[in-house]
Amino acid sequence: MKAQALMISVMLASPVFAANFGSTEPPRTTPATTTVTSPKPVSTPIATGPQVTGLFRIVKPDGATVIAQTPIGVGSSVINVINVATADAFLTSGGKCAFNVKYDEVSGVAASNTTNRLFSNDTLIAQNTRIDLAANLLKTIWTQPYLVPGQNNVKIVINADSATPSVGWVRVNVSGTCGATPSAPPKTEPPKTEPPKTTPPKAEPPKTTPPAPAPVPRFTPGSAEWKNLTNAFGYSNYGVTQLKGKNFARYSELVKLNADVTVVFNAKVVDQPTYNALMTRWNSFVMDPAFQAAMKAIVPSTDRK
Repeated sequence: MKAQALMISVMLASPVFAANFGSTEPPRTTPATTTVTSPKPVSTPIATGPQVTGLFRIVKPDGATVIAQTPIGVGSSVINVINVATADAFLTSGGKCAFNVKYDEVSGVAASNTTNRLFSNDTLIAQNTRIDLAANLLKTIWTQPYLVPGQNNVKIVINADSATPSVGWVRVNVSGTCGATPSAPPKTEPPKTEPPKTTPPKAEPPKTTPPAPAPVPRFTPGSAEWKNLTNAFGYSNYGVTQLKGKNFARYSELVKLNADVTVVFNAKVVDQPTYNALMTRWNSFVMDPAFQAAMKAIVPSTDRK
């Protein structure tokens, strides 16, 4: 009995036993708190190329004051959300807001001349090129994308031109209009009712078919016109041959006329408009004193001494 009494007295003296013995209250739990802290440089080597990491930050123009930030989601179906307003943008134009954005990347190996791209709802909104990274050192990128009012699903693509780019996601909700002019509501007017229109029958004058045009006259060998054409063909052909290199000013024009007359002459038929045009051109040579003198100089004399 003395031993049992001694055991009980020892247990009662214990602070743990005294605190819980006979208590009817459940154990107290402290709710978990989440704090967002800037990423720290990794201390262990990373065996990969450039990777997105840390926080997506919307900052003021000084680059240090954070307006809103959230961790960038990588390889997860959950997209973290940032809520900002049109007033937080440093520029608004045409329904778009420009924000100062900073994000981080790190590479386990040195990398040079890399490219990062930001997309919003599958539209390219920012691009940074010629990025160099030292191994295992955090690098902060500062860019200025344009976002639209409402929901922007922003995709961050690191080392975008490589075979294995790193991709992260953030959702940015922008309130306000970003400077867009609100559209006026459509006007609704009552339907107009008009009495049925009656159109009197039109009295059309009787249609008359114009007479067919008179046939165009054509000239063939044996006619007086063909004789004139034959003379033009012969003399122009002779002139082209004999006046070549004689510095006759209209020689090229004579060559063209002779070619046109030759085509008609070989066809053995000519219509009146073509005949008139050719003869007008030929008569311009016949009446040209320079042509007359040139032809007299090349035509053999028939005088006999």
